[in-house]
Amino acid sequence: MIFLDVLAERPSAHAVPWCAVGLVAAVALQMQHSSPAATHWSMPRRAISLGLQALVTYLPLLVIKQEWGGMAGFLAGSVLLLVPGVLAWILFAGVVLSILVPGLILGLDTLDIVYLSLSTSVIGLIVYGLSRLSGLVAELIAAREDLARLAVVRERLRFASDMHDLLGFNLSAITLKSELAHRLVAAQPERARAEITEILDISRQALADVRGVAHGYRRLSLATEAHHVQAALTAARISTQIDFRHGALSPQADTVLAIVLREAATNVLRHSKATRCRIATAVIGNVKGRIRLSICNNGVAARRSAPRTVGGTGLASLTDRLSAMHGTLTAGVTDDEEFELVVEMPSHADQRAVRQWSAASQDTTVA
Repeated sequence: MIFLDVLAERPSAHAVPWCAVGLVAAVALQMQHSSPAATHWSMPRRAISLGLQALVTYLPLLVIKQEWGGMAGFLAGSVLLLVPGVLAWILFAGVVLSILVPGLILGLDTLDIVYLSLSTSVIGLIVYGLSRLSGLVAELIAAREDLARLAVVRERLRFASDMHDLLGFNLSAITLKSELAHRLVAAQPERARAEITEILDISRQALADVRGVAHGYRRLSLATEAHHVQAALTAARISTQIDFRHGALSPQADTVLAIVLREAATNVLRHSKATRCRIATAVIGNVKGRIRLSICNNGVAARRSAPRTVGGTGLASLTDRLSAMHGTLTAGVTDDEEFELVVEMPSHADQRAVRQWSAASQDTTVA
């Protein structure tokens, strides 16, 4: 359109090539300025590029000696794109006002001069707006792609975390009971048959847990889990005492405490030479409705240490997630040379806390 406007003014023969060269150079520079990559340019590179665009904008005015003001709008838009802060708008106003000078020199009417100034500012704002819009669209597309990748990663971490929490104990129990049944099959076939039956029950439960994990659903019971833990520890020749003194639990708190108990029991089976284990609950702070779960076992190293916040792997994951539910998990060797793990949390966890638990479980690396 600008080139056609120039031709309509019947320029001299030598002016047409200058107009064509200037127009091509201005378009090439404008495409670079409007690209998202221009936002990462250094300030010297921006200054040089704007200088070149100013040259191809104003030099034809001196050569063809006629109206070429529309090109200044693109320069004004580039200034807003490449110059930071308030300085951009000062230079923008300078470009708009600069177009008055050629109009006065060429002896244009006042109305034409006002029109050129307004068109320059409008074109500059349009160029800036469309360029920023395209950049925002590109950023939006990139953000959606990042969110999609993040959702996949979180789902993988959730699946891995749930598999660790739910299957670790079951597999340990199956291994122990299988070894026990193997030893008893000749001497005590009836007891071996009973152990095999329990192995089948644990295997079915493990299969149900896997299906629940695949569907993103977990619903466990502390009482049921305590029964399974007692059976597994007994099979490992660990005397187990259970003393539950808590009231009703919300389904969310019940599930969380069951997962903690399962992880603690797995550690007892794997990492200690325990001969006895005590599992107990108690209500603390009746006003706040908090519950304490403690798992204590012997068979640890003789070195004592004060109870501390867990910094291990599987229990560290539980620690991070319990903090999201306003709960705490501490562990350490007591004065009686026993290892004690204590969890304190609200007995009625709300849905918001459970969502925070789920988010923390997705963002925590699984042991």
